[in-house]
Amino acid sequence: MNILSPLQSRRFNRQSKQKTLQIITFRLDQEWFALMLEKINKVILLNQIYGDPKGTGISLTTYQNQELVVIDVGYKIFGNTPNYQTIIDKFKQKTEPYYLIILENSQKEKIGLPIDSPPKIKRVSETALKPLPQIYLKRENIKCLSSNIIELQDESPSHFFVLDKDKLF
Repeated sequence: MNILSPLQSRRFNRQSKQKTLQIITFRLDQEWFALMLEKINKVILLNQIYGDPKGTGISLTTYQNQELVVIDVGYKIFGNTPNYQTIIDKFKQKTEPYYLIILENSQKEKIGLPIDSPPKIKRVSETALKPLPQIYLKRENIKCLSSNIIELQDESPSHFFVLDKDKLF
């Protein structure tokens, strides 16, 4: 039987009480966002997208030999006009890789969210999750947000808007 010293015991108690969250972070239009890792099905390199001739922000790509709906994240989050032409041009030129975050809702429907920066996996303390002010949420400056932000000390960037997967669908 191992006997813990008082110092080891305090360290063990502190570590066991702090829960950590795993998130994926990415940048869009100069803002940083996070999605909880357990809500993400997969992240892949983006294949060719097609099927949005009217610029609605919803198109298609092929994933595992099936059509997958792709939603322009900038359009969905900021209400910007869809930027698929930029994505298509960069895809054709192969200048920068685009990534596709694949989410699945409770009905097992999948959507893809194209992002133009490599996503990063981070572990953060549950205490880093802070509520957004209600006034900010009511203004809907950024759509599809949960009611939280992740605030990290001594890191750059230090703030991540947490997206609500259900609102993205």
